[in-house]
Amino acid sequence: MKGKLYGIGVGPGDPELLTLKARRLIEECDIIAVPVKKEGEESVALNIARGAVDIPEEKARKVLFTMSKDVNKRERCRQAAAEEIMIYLDAGQNVAMPVLGDVGIYSTYSYVHKRLIRAGYDVEMISGIPSFCAGASRANISIVEGN
Repeated sequence: MKGKLYGIGVGPGDPELLTLKARRLIEECDIIAVPVKKEGEESVALNIARGAVDIPEEKARKVLFTMSKDVNKRERCRQAAAEEIMIYLDAGQNVAMPVLGDVGIYSTYSYVHKRLIRAGYDVEMISGIPSFCAGASRANISIVEGN
């Protein structure tokens, strides 16, 4: 049986804003696929999650997502990331991919999500709090009212 991939929004930076569902899935998943822009880089999303969840080092796997201006290079990198995650899923492991803010807004996760759906894998997006909503709350304002 194949594993499942969860794209998990970890919110705008405060570990206390991580949802209960996000926390549970990060704890339960076998692998935490951590998107990074270059080798040796630390992940802000992982550090936010670690503020709320104990994540053993052996569960975390850095996955490269280049920010090269070369579109072909970015596409090859995204495909390689998807294939790396497929190896864990094919082994029956569930994988969580933590990303900043909400998983559906400018998220690195979306590049893997689409590829895995096309390849027939089970995937799920777990919403997080986007920065513009957190900012509005912090400023004590409503973003949208009435009409």
